[in-house]
Amino acid sequence: MDNKKHHNRSWIGFVVALIILLAIVLSGISGAFPNLKDELSSAFSKDLGGYQLTLSKILTAIAALAITYLVCAALSWLLRLVSRTTRIRTVTELLISVIKYLGIIIGLVWALTILGLNATAAFASLGIVTLIIGFASQRLIEDVISGLFIVLEGQYNVGDIIILDDFRGTVTRIGVRTTTIVDPGGNYKVVNNSDIRNFQNRSKALSLGISEIGITYEEDIPRVEAILKDALPEMLERNKDVFLSAPKYLGVEELADSAVVLRFTVECKEENVFIARRRLNRELRVLFAEKGVNIPFPQITIHQGE
Repeated sequence: MDNKKHHNRSWIGFVVALIILLAIVLSGISGAFPNLKDELSSAFSKDLGGYQLTLSKILTAIAALAITYLVCAALSWLLRLVSRTTRIRTVTELLISVIKYLGIIIGLVWALTILGLNATAAFASLGIVTLIIGFASQRLIEDVISGLFIVLEGQYNVGDIIILDDFRGTVTRIGVRTTTIVDPGGNYKVVNNSDIRNFQNRSKALSLGISEIGITYEEDIPRVEAILKDALPEMLERNKDVFLSAPKYLGVEELADSAVVLRFTVECKEENVFIARRRLNRELRVLFAEKGVNIPFPQITIHQGE
């Protein structure tokens, strides 16, 4: 869903930029309203200390920005088109992020040059160069280098499920500076690459759906185990869309106050780990009900002295 919304926004931006570019080009080659063009040029022409700012320069600068946006959007679209695996998608997202930042810089420099301004002097006069150098020597460089190592070492890829601190979600984007993670509820977490430490990548190997069910102390454990031996393989046949193998009975996990707790596991993909656990809980509850295996429930027993 997130990728679909992102693609929709990209297409909207692409169409808007194309319309603006076409409108400017057509107005430049059209002679239908020559008087209006002259009046607009005169009205929007400003003399800024010897520097002449005209409507034609402004429109040309806007056209340059539109062209830069269209080129960057086209490159991003082509990169996403060739993304087939999670590894390629990861590298693609990083390249798209680089293209976006380069496009902003190139577009601004190009537009300022068209307007007749010295781009380097303009940035310096605003103190932006100093600001960039200040950030680059600290967190910005750390984020970029961390992002490169994440991609080069394959610590995680787009589509992997990771646990960072107490947040569990799917990696939807790895940018030059940040990584975006979305949990099953649709909540976003955007983290600077340099802040990503001590995380778990849960997509590197198969996961386990775990179920622990208690039976009463009156139950005959060998009888229950015999029932499970025949029933567990059948559970795989009914849940092949989630289970990757037949559920396993691991034995008695705990002798609790009012129950003998049995432990079960089933292999699954990480994205299905909670579904697998719920399916396994249901299968075991239905099985025990059919076979007359009693599951205890909280109750109070009162002994009255004589």
